[in-house]
Amino acid sequence: MRTWLVLAAVSAVAAVAAADALRGGLEDGDAHVASSTAEQRIVPPGAPSGLMGTVFYSDLRDGCRLKTLEVAGFESATPPHSTACRFSLSPGGRLAVPGRVKWSPIGGRYASSAGGVVELHSAGSSQVIRFTGRSPAFKPDGTITYTRGDELVERTSECQAGARLLTDPGDNATARCIRTVYRHRLTALAWFSNSRFAGVLARGDLVIVDGGRVVVRAHLPGFRTASLELSPKRTFATLWLDGVLAGVFDAEGGPAPLTPVGEVASLAWAPSERWVLAATRTGTVFLLRPNVGDARVRRLGVSARDVAWR
Repeated sequence: MRTWLVLAAVSAVAAVAAADALRGGLEDGDAHVASSTAEQRIVPPGAPSGLMGTVFYSDLRDGCRLKTLEVAGFESATPPHSTACRFSLSPGGRLAVPGRVKWSPIGGRYASSAGGVVELHSAGSSQVIRFTGRSPAFKPDGTITYTRGDELVERTSECQAGARLLTDPGDNATARCIRTVYRHRLTALAWFSNSRFAGVLARGDLVIVDGGRVVVRAHLPGFRTASLELSPKRTFATLWLDGVLAGVFDAEGGPAPLTPVGEVASLAWAPSERWVLAATRTGTVFLLRPNVGDARVRRLGVSARDVAWR
């Protein structure tokens, strides 16, 4: 079982945050504000317009109204109507839900949880299913999982004879039943594949589990809240402790270093995963590449609380 890999991923970001806190974060003069010329250098010469996809952000200068980034190489689009500083964007970019929810990679379903209750929604229906649970997350195949007591369970279509069957909204009336996946209490999780997930145990350990077997384990520093998010291709997971980025790692627990830009409160990966947008607690937004030094950092001329990339 490996522990040092994911510890390195968490420690690297924690060290960066501590260093930036001491020096006041990355000052405006330390990073290049992206002019149109600088933006053109980010995009390969001769590349078609919109190559970089569409970036959505909640504009702190305009009451957190949801907008799209209008710079060279990015595709401008009409964003969904939203004035939520924190938002969750559907995979297709057509619907924005206030706060943090988990979207299914298949179809228009999303899940949220509060007060020990999971709510399962369908973008195309007003129907909502509520059931006891916490920390919902979808597998790549669209199966929803969540914690119930001290167990991680899933609403699976692979049911034994005599199992109690149920259906979910926006799920094509697929018959499902509840099955236990992992017998330990989790406070956060995210699925790299249909068999492998990263999770934060209630006792404070970060684990990577494959087929019910722990393959990576690391003890985390003290925290009140934890969450996990995934890059578009599920190559990388981001760990958030008390609302601040604490680490980036892959499915094997290996670190994916990011250039230091202060305390990151929101992160958005390009669909290709070659670029990252990082919004700090102060609203400054940086465009950077993983595993590349400061020379590739661009400070964008917007102020945002939350960002998304499609």
